[in-house]
Amino acid sequence: MPNFQWTENAQAIYHKSIDATPRLFRSNTRDGLNKILMERFGEDTPINEAAIVGVIKDNTPSAFVGRGMKAIAPLLTDPSLADL
Repeated sequence: MPNFQWTENAQAIYHKSIDATPRLFRSNTRDGLNKILMERFGEDTPINEAAIVGVIKDNTPSAFVGRGMKAIAPLLTDPSLADL
C-alpha cells in the first residue's frame, strides 16, 4: 500500500470501504482505490474524509454506493458527507 497522508478518519474510512466490499472483490477494490488516490493525491497531499468519500462515491457502481455510504457513515465526523 502506498504511504498516503491521512487526516481525520480518512484511513479508517478507506479500510471500512474495502471491508464492506464482498470478499471476492476486495483486492480489486483496494487496488482501484490505491490507483485513484495515487493519481489524485499522491503520497504527499493529505487525504481527508471528504476526499476519500468523494473518491468512493465517484467510483462505486451506483447500485452499491448507498450500501457503501451506510457502512462508512459511523466513521464520519460530518455525517452529511454520506448523503447521496
